[in-house]
This record gives sequence, C-alpha cells and structure tokens, in this order.
Amino acid sequence: MAPAAQRQLETVIRDMRAEAAAIRNEMAATRIAAAKKEAELQELRHQVAELRQARAEQQQAFDAKQTELMTARAERDQLVQAKAEFQAQLAELPQLRQTAVEAKAAETSVQARMKELESSMATLTTELEQVKKTLARLQNESDTKSRTSAKAGKTPRNP
Repeated sequence: MAPAAQRQLETVIRDMRAEAAAIRNEMAATRIAAAKKEAELQELRHQVAELRQARAEQQQAFDAKQTELMTARAERDQLVQAKAEFQAQLAELPQLRQTAVEAKAAETSVQARMKELESSMATLTTELEQVKKTLARLQNESDTKSRTSAKAGKTPRNP
C-alpha cells in the first residue's frame, strides 16, 4: 500500500474514530438527557398525583362549604320567616293592648254592676223578709180576730 493511500486510510480511520467518539459522546449526552427527562417525567407524575390529591381535598372542602352554605341559607330563611311572624305579631300588639284595656274596663264595669246587683239582692231580700214578717203578723192578727169572733158567736160574714 502506498504511503499516500496509507495516510488517506489513516485519515479516514481517524475521522471515523473521531466521528465514532463524537457519536458516543452524543449518545452519552442523549442518554443523560433522556435520564434527566425520565426524572422530570417521574417528578411531573408525582406532582400530577399531588395536584389530583389536592384537587380532591379542595373538592371535599368545597362540598363541605357548599353544604354549610345551604344550611346557613335554610337557617336564614327560617329566621326571615320568624322575623316576619314576629313583626306581624308586633304590629298587632297595639290592638291587643287596646283590647286588653277594653276588657279590663269591661271587667271593672261588670264587677261594679255585680256589686250593684248584690246590693239590690240584699235590699230585696231584706224587703222580702219584712214583707214575710208583715204578712205573717197580719195572718196572725186575722187568725186571732177569727178566733175571737168565733168565740163570740159571730162569723166574719155575719155581723
């Protein structure tokens, strides 16, 4: 083999070795990059799992707050209804007070009338007793006169 061919062959071999070394370096760099990408992928998968867990927890917290909100709204509605009923009763209060005043006045009037009637009953009872006594006395006097007349032989019809 001629020295020129030999040099050319050595140059080609050197170039090929350099190219092979460059390819090996590139493959090593690619493997390193692939390993880094695999690590990043694993980290991203881990982050996705954590984010899914956090989202599930946030959804549970949201659902709990939603339930709490619905409960608070129901309580508010009940309080609004109770307030409306209370205000209606409060609006009726002056009329109820007036009715109570009128009822008290009527009660006082009825009590006064009852006292008057009791007094009248007592007076009438006393007068009735007097009439009974007078009637009994007159009856006794009449009976006494009848007996006296009968003893004398006179009848009250035959003078």
